[in-house]
Amino acid sequence: MKNTGLCLNSAYFGFYAHAGFVHGMVRGGFAPSIVTGCSSGAMIGALYCAGIDMDEVVRLIQKIRKNDFWEGNALTQAAKIFARGVSRYSGLLTGRKIRALLEPYLGGLKFSDLKIPLGVAVSNVTTGRRELCTEGSVLDSVMCSMAFPFLMEIQKMKGNDYIDGGVVDHEPTKEMILDPSVRTIVVHMIETERETPPRSPIVRAFHASLSIIDHETRDLKDRLALARKTKIVRAMTRTPHLGPDRTHYGETALHAGQKSAASILRSLRIPRSRANGRGLA
Repeated sequence: MKNTGLCLNSAYFGFYAHAGFVHGMVRGGFAPSIVTGCSSGAMIGALYCAGIDMDEVVRLIQKIRKNDFWEGNALTQAAKIFARGVSRYSGLLTGRKIRALLEPYLGGLKFSDLKIPLGVAVSNVTTGRRELCTEGSVLDSVMCSMAFPFLMEIQKMKGNDYIDGGVVDHEPTKEMILDPSVRTIVVHMIETERETPPRSPIVRAFHASLSIIDHETRDLKDRLALARKTKIVRAMTRTPHLGPDRTHYGETALHAGQKSAASILRSLRIPRSRANGRGLA
């Protein structure tokens, strides 16, 4: 098998399942030549591409609790809105605690320092375009990709404003499809099981919009892959509904990701390989 790419999709609190999936794939001998990620997938992809042992990544993810990333309480949040004004308020969290959590692993790293080429999908609010970051600060790009609307504040990088890449591109595979050296792309998808649908019509509309964009862009990329004779293999992991107050389900999601890896490894004959080339088209 020629060069193989790995794509980790955007998923709300999906870092548990992504960590389990990559851990299982690596232990099974999978070694992609290129990785792309979005939101939580960007976080796990960056840690893996930086050469952090996946056992250590799993231990890091297993320890994450709300206090590790949450800032303040209802009173301080209300005070922040008052201090900044509604027009300047863009999210509950600044992202500082998340950055501090990742700093020991990704701090100071540039994309050129990574062991495996990585692409991080982000949404550029300033230009109104989706971008795939492959240069500059890895940590800055990951933070931009994880800035989920209303949860984390709009992030700034190189003078532009950014939010979660998953808003427009859950599955950043386009550049890999266009890369002639990549013949097979393994995509890890996460689907959460909601106990009840959101009551708010605004929230329902927001989620529905993301789903529609996801299905439409995935269909177009599948057609492009078919035309370029690139094989896309998708592994689906279903997890409990996760969130700031539901991190106790993280272990279940992590194990579900590992099971998905075992399943995909059984269905594919993926040889061990080394990264081939440094760029994304």
